[in-house]
Amino acid sequence: MQVERVSTGINEMDNILEGGYPSQQGILISGPPGSGKTILATHFLYRSCKDGKKCMLMLTQVNVESFLEQAKSIGIEFQSCIDKGTLQINKSFENRTNKIYNETRHGAGIGFLEKDFVQSVMDVPDDVEVVVIDNLDMLSLSHSTEEFADKFFTINNILFSKRCTSLFLIGQEESGKKLSIAQHTSSGNIELHMERDHITGRGMRQMFIPKMRCTYLSLEPLNYKITKEGIKIELIFQREGIINDAIRSARHG
Repeated sequence: MQVERVSTGINEMDNILEGGYPSQQGILISGPPGSGKTILATHFLYRSCKDGKKCMLMLTQVNVESFLEQAKSIGIEFQSCIDKGTLQINKSFENRTNKIYNETRHGAGIGFLEKDFVQSVMDVPDDVEVVVIDNLDMLSLSHSTEEFADKFFTINNILFSKRCTSLFLIGQEESGKKLSIAQHTSSGNIELHMERDHITGRGMRQMFIPKMRCTYLSLEPLNYKITKEGIKIELIFQREGIINDAIRSARHG
């Protein structure tokens, strides 16, 4: 089945995913701190903005300045996209911290605060085509498993009805039922892992893509690095492709 694709912003990933993320679907990116979830989403946002798509970034755990500074560190400048209106940033983190400050001054605990951003998702303008939520950890931490399931399904469904291509970021420390629910609900899953070679002692990052709607996946892990230009994927683990190429060459040799 042929489906419309939206570029990931990384050429090697586009090749692996037959052109990019399936359009108008929700993709879950999970991984521990430092694995590159936000950087992966940054590539996607920047390419989408450059392609003329209206984009929305919803930040729940960092402020806007920190995000823009990290983007600059890998050579991505979003200010022109913001000025042109192709990128809007929802300041969920600043709004929440301001409420915490105000409520604390008046003697109320932070538990008094509403930690639900379903309404914020409902308020996403109809002309927005790309949405990134960085990240879902607050939704997971502040709700029971049943509540998380209901709200994540609702968020995913709202964005699907708005015909948005969406990335949902979540930490792998939010393991167990909640992560499993998000993985089953999403149309695609990208898992980022950080491992340590017990022989050399060196750390390495690996990407695993077990699920992507209407996309053939080899299920081979991918090594990747975070560089000054962002995420660079090393295709040394693509054994199946190498074997197939060797077979084709032998047949025509």
